[in-house]
Amino acid sequence: MTARIPRWTAAGAAICFAISLAACSSKEQDFASHLERAKEFQQKGRNKEALLELRGALQIDPGSAEANHRIAELLAKDHQPAEAVFFFRETTRIDPTRTDAALAEAKLILFDDTARAGKLVEQVLEREPGNATAHVRRSEVALARGDAEGALRAARSAVELAPGDGMSHMQLAIVHMARLRERAIRGAEIPDSIRQDAERELKQAAALFPHGINARLELGRLHASWEDHGDQAMAAFRDAIEVAESDAERGRAAAAAIQFARVTRNGDFERSSLHVLVASIPANLAAWDALARLEEKRAKGAGEAVYSRLLALRPQDVQAHLQFAVFLFECERQDDAFRHLEEQASSGAEPPVALDQIVALRLRRGEMQQARAVADRLAEKFPAHARTALARGRLALAEKRLDAAGGEVRRSLKMEDTAEGQRLLAIVELRRRNFPAATAAADRAMQLQANPEPALLRLKATVYARAGDYPAVLQTLERVAHEVGALRPPEKLLYARALYATGRRPAGKALLEEQLATENPPVGALLEFAQRESASEPKRAHSYLDQVLARNPRDAMALRLLTELDLAAGRSDEALARIDATARAGPLSPPLVLLRAQILAAAGDWKRAEEEARRAFAASPELPAGVELLTRIYRAQHRLEEAIASLQETEQIGALPVSGLLLLARLHDAVGHRATAKELYEKVLAARSDLPTAKSRLAGLLADEGNDLDRALALATEARKAEPEQAESADTLGTVYFKKGLFAPALQQFQFAVEASGHASQDLQVERPVYHHHLGLALKALGRDDEAAVAFTRALQLDANFENADEARRERDAAKTSAASKPG
Repeated sequence: MTARIPRWTAAGAAICFAISLAACSSKEQDFASHLERAKEFQQKGRNKEALLELRGALQIDPGSAEANHRIAELLAKDHQPAEAVFFFRETTRIDPTRTDAALAEAKLILFDDTARAGKLVEQVLEREPGNATAHVRRSEVALARGDAEGALRAARSAVELAPGDGMSHMQLAIVHMARLRERAIRGAEIPDSIRQDAERELKQAAALFPHGINARLELGRLHASWEDHGDQAMAAFRDAIEVAESDAERGRAAAAAIQFARVTRNGDFERSSLHVLVASIPANLAAWDALARLEEKRAKGAGEAVYSRLLALRPQDVQAHLQFAVFLFECERQDDAFRHLEEQASSGAEPPVALDQIVALRLRRGEMQQARAVADRLAEKFPAHARTALARGRLALAEKRLDAAGGEVRRSLKMEDTAEGQRLLAIVELRRRNFPAATAAADRAMQLQANPEPALLRLKATVYARAGDYPAVLQTLERVAHEVGALRPPEKLLYARALYATGRRPAGKALLEEQLATENPPVGALLEFAQRESASEPKRAHSYLDQVLARNPRDAMALRLLTELDLAAGRSDEALARIDATARAGPLSPPLVLLRAQILAAAGDWKRAEEEARRAFAASPELPAGVELLTRIYRAQHRLEEAIASLQETEQIGALPVSGLLLLARLHDAVGHRATAKELYEKVLAARSDLPTAKSRLAGLLADEGNDLDRALALATEARKAEPEQAESADTLGTVYFKKGLFAPALQQFQFAVEASGHASQDLQVERPVYHHHLGLALKALGRDDEAAVAFTRALQLDANFENADEARRERDAAKTSAASKPG
C-alpha cells in the first residue's frame, strides 16, 4: 500500500522551495549590486567607497575569485602591498586559472621574495607560454636577481609575442636603461647603440600609451643623461605634462621636469614647470616657495606676488602663512615677516602656531630676550597648547639645555605630532649623541611632511653620518641632488666622506679633488683629503694642513693630523713645538691637552705625559682615548698595580668620580682582573648610561665569557653608534658578531677597525696588532685563507710579542698551509 502524502505537506515543501529560490536570487542580486556600485565608485576615483562595496560582496560570497581580485587591485593602487598580496593569493587559491592574479602578486613581491615571484611566473608560463605579461614579469625577476642578459631575453620575447603591447616595449626599455646604469657603475664605456635601443622602445611605448606619462618621463631622463640631447629631454618632459589626464599625473610630470631644469640650470623651464605644478597641486607649498624665490631673483617683489596668489587660494592654511613669513625673513624683510606673523597671531586661523614661529625667527636673529618674551605671551594665552611646549623646547635648545629641550619637545609631540616638532627632536637627540632616537625623529618628520624640504633631507643625512650609516647618507644626499639640482659644498664633502666609508675611494677622492681645485678650497675638503690620503700623499696632505692652520691656528683636527704625520716620520720634537706654541697663544681645550699627552708619550716622556693625560681626563672623561692613554702610560712604567691601589683608596672613601671608576675598571681589565673590571663597568653604566667606552669594554668582557652574547651585542651596538669613527668600538662589535658565528658582519667591523686605526678622527688612533689578528680570524672562518695569512702576518709585524702573538703565528701557518692545499 502506497503511503499518501498529505496535501498540506506537499504544499509546504513547494512554498519552502520557492522561498529558497527567492533567497538565492536576492543574494545574487545583492552581490551583483555591490560589484556594480564598486565599479561606479572606481570610475569616480572614490576607491575607499569602492573597497567597502567589494568587501560587502565578499561577505555574501567569500568564495568569489572576482571580488578577491578586485579588492587586491584596489589595495595595490592604495599602496597596501601586503594586504593586496593576501587577496591575490586568495584569488588563485579559489581559481587556479587566474594567472592575472599570480602575475600581479609576483609584481608586488618582486624584491621582498624574489624566489616566490620567479616560481609564480614560471608556473604561469608552463600553462600559458604565449603570455606576454608573464614574459615581462620574468624579465623583472631577472633584473631583481642582477641577471641583465636573462632580463633582456625575456623582454624581447614579450615584445615578439605582443608587439602592440606598450608594457612589453616599456620593459625592454627598462632593461636597456639597466644596462646603461650597470656600465656607468663599472666606469665602462657606454656605446650610443644601447641608448638608441632604449630610446626606440620608449618612443614605441609612448605611442602605444597616448595618455601615459611614464614612458615619456623615462625618455626625458634618458635624454637628460645623453650628451647633446638636452632639447629632446625638455620636449619629452613637456610631452608628459601635455598628455597627463589627471592633476596628480600632471603634477608628477611637472616635478620631473623641475628636477631636470635644476640640474641643467634652466631657470625658464623650471619656472614654467613650477607654474604647472602649483596649478595642478595647490597644496604643494614647497613648489610655491620655489616659484616665489625664482620670481624674486628675476624681479624684486615678484616673489611676494606669487605668495599673494597662494594665500588667496588658501587663506586658512597656517603653514602657507608661516612659509610666507620665512620667505620675507630670508629676503631681508624681517620686519615685514614679524608683522605678518603678528597679524596671524591676532586674527589668523591658528594664533599659537604663529607665535611659535615668531619665537623661532627671533632665535634665528639671536634675539634671546625677545624670543623669551613671545614664549611668555604664548604660555599666558595658551598654557596647555602643544606650541607652547614647542616654543619652550626651542628656547632650551638655544640655551644648550638639551635634557629640558628634549622634555618640552616630546611633551609637544604627545599633543600634536608635527614635522617641525620631530625635526627639533632630531636636532636635540643628535646633539645628545643619541643617534637611534635622532634617526627615528628625522624619519618621522619626513613621513609627516608631504613634500620634504631639502633642509630636512640635509638634517637626515647629517644624522645618518653621525650614526655611521653611510649607505643611507649616500641615498639621502642623492635625493637632495635629485630634488634641488646640485649639492652645496658641505653636502659634497659629506658625500665624499660617505664614498670613502663605503669603500668607493676613487669616487670619493675625485669629489674632493673637484673642491680642492677651487680658488679658495673649503677647510673641510683640505682636512678630509689630509685624513684620507696622507698615507699615499704625505707632502700634499702636510701642505693642506698648513693652509688650514694659516686660517685658524687652533684648528684641533689639523693639529691632530699634523701630529700624526710628524710622529709617523719620527718628528716628535716638531709636533711638541707646534702644540706648545698653540698653548702659548691661549688655553688648550681638553682634546688638545690630550693630544699633547699623546705626543709626550710617543717621545717616552712618561711623567709629563701622565700629568697632561690626567688633566685632559679630569676635564673630559668622555674622550675615548683618555682612559687608553693613561692605561698605556701606567703599563709602560710598570705602575698598573700602583695606580689601581691609589684609585681604590679614593673609591673606598666615596670620593672617586665616575670618570675615576671608568679608569679603575680599565686598569683592572688591563691586569686581567676581569670579574672586578666587569663589576666596575656595570657600576659606571649605572651612574652614566651614556659612556660608550664603558659599554664597549663591558661588551668585550661579556663576549669573552660567552654567557650573555645578546646583551653584549646590544651594548656593543650602542657603543658603535655613539662612536661611529672609533676603531676600538668597531673591533668590539666585530668580536661579538664573531662569537655569535656571524662571520660576514664581523669581517665588516674588523675591516673598519683596521682602516680607521691610523686615521685621526676624535683622537690619535694607533694601528693595533689585535685588529689585524681579529681580521685574520674572520677571514679564516669565511674560508679566505690567503687573505687571513696576510692579516696574521701584519699583526706580527706590528708587534711580534703582542698578547695573542702565539695564536697569530699558529693561525698564520695553518692559513698558509690551507691556502696552498686549495686547487688553483
